[in-house]
Amino acid sequence: MFGNFKMFARFKQICIPHRDLWKILSYAINRWSNRYVGYMKRRRVAALAIVSIAALKAANNVNNSADNKSQRTRINRKDKYIMSLEGKAQHYLNALKVRWQQLHEVPGLFAYQLAKSRPNRVLPGQYKFYTELNTDRTLKRRQPQTIDTLSPKFKPKQFNFNKVDDLEVMMTIDNEQDMGSVQMIINKSPLSKYHTLICPDVKSNLVQRITPQALRFCITFLRNIDDDTMRMGYNSPGALASVNHLHFHLIHMPQKLYIDNVKLENLAGSYLYRTTQEMPIQALCVLIASNDNDEAILEKVNNVYKLTEWMCQNNIPHNVFVTQDRTPGKQGNLHIFIFARSTYCVNKDVTAFNVGFCELAGFIPLGNEEKMRNLSETVVVQRVQEITGNAMNSVYEQAKHIVNGTNSTWQLPFIN
Repeated sequence: MFGNFKMFARFKQICIPHRDLWKILSYAINRWSNRYVGYMKRRRVAALAIVSIAALKAANNVNNSADNKSQRTRINRKDKYIMSLEGKAQHYLNALKVRWQQLHEVPGLFAYQLAKSRPNRVLPGQYKFYTELNTDRTLKRRQPQTIDTLSPKFKPKQFNFNKVDDLEVMMTIDNEQDMGSVQMIINKSPLSKYHTLICPDVKSNLVQRITPQALRFCITFLRNIDDDTMRMGYNSPGALASVNHLHFHLIHMPQKLYIDNVKLENLAGSYLYRTTQEMPIQALCVLIASNDNDEAILEKVNNVYKLTEWMCQNNIPHNVFVTQDRTPGKQGNLHIFIFARSTYCVNKDVTAFNVGFCELAGFIPLGNEEKMRNLSETVVVQRVQEITGNAMNSVYEQAKHIVNGTNSTWQLPFIN
């Protein structure tokens, strides 16, 4: 036993520059100890885990000292940077991808191991909906919460992102503009590689309702990365939200999706569009141009926020999908798609073909191989239209009022 202590003590200096890897090793040792070895072996491995924690604390002391010299702070052993988001978004994304891959190898941290290659099928037809088999998500994901109103109260006894393991938080980013910090947390039941939850100001216990600050962070992040395969999504209560704690999804979708090819027509102003009437899935689209300045972005963010607040107060569940424009010659633009639904979903059926931001964008994960093999474009369109109904008609009208400045009933707090 004491030989093991001496051995790990000699590794102390080696562990300091590799603190995250050492933390992963300690986590794996503990899980292996708890699950697979007898009492005596657990005692021995527990001693090794104690030494690993001591080495981790020593590493933190050295790292914190170095960070103080460089004016960079660390909080709760999570990487936290005080930098410009515009200038560092790509750096954050690169680090996030590496960290996600490392954590994905930790036994038991994710609900399941996501296969590198998964069965998929592009549905025959005009719109090329993409389907992908993900049986594990159907069987092993956390039970979704029941959120029965668009104005929910935060319930601290239910699962929320204050309760995740420290290891699940890949990084914490200070938003220097207008809100505390944003935690980038692994999605333990991933749809694809790098599937991450963007959780703003976690300690404030914000409910699953869009804030202008959170939306601005997401837009700033996505328009400043050089990777159009990374998309963002949001499900409101009643529209497949699973946790009543504010979060957006950052998800790797390299496929060419239905949403990338939708036809748009101008609705109001120079940036508000809608899908043309012949498109099977109706949506609003707000264009963030590559040359937009801060003032223009603030106007658009505030208008999107005003619209989602109106939808909440009028009991209209909604989904949001944000993507870089992948049209040749239009790279650098960002599209914010907003979908409305006439049917309120109280309980998510994990075995059914649900409709959230992924499905509305044309990415359809399925838990059953037979369903994937037999699903048709006609069935997808019918299912979506049953849920959305004609809810977009009133949304189009309200969005025009907001952008044209003819709606005088709203006195909402804006960001500046």
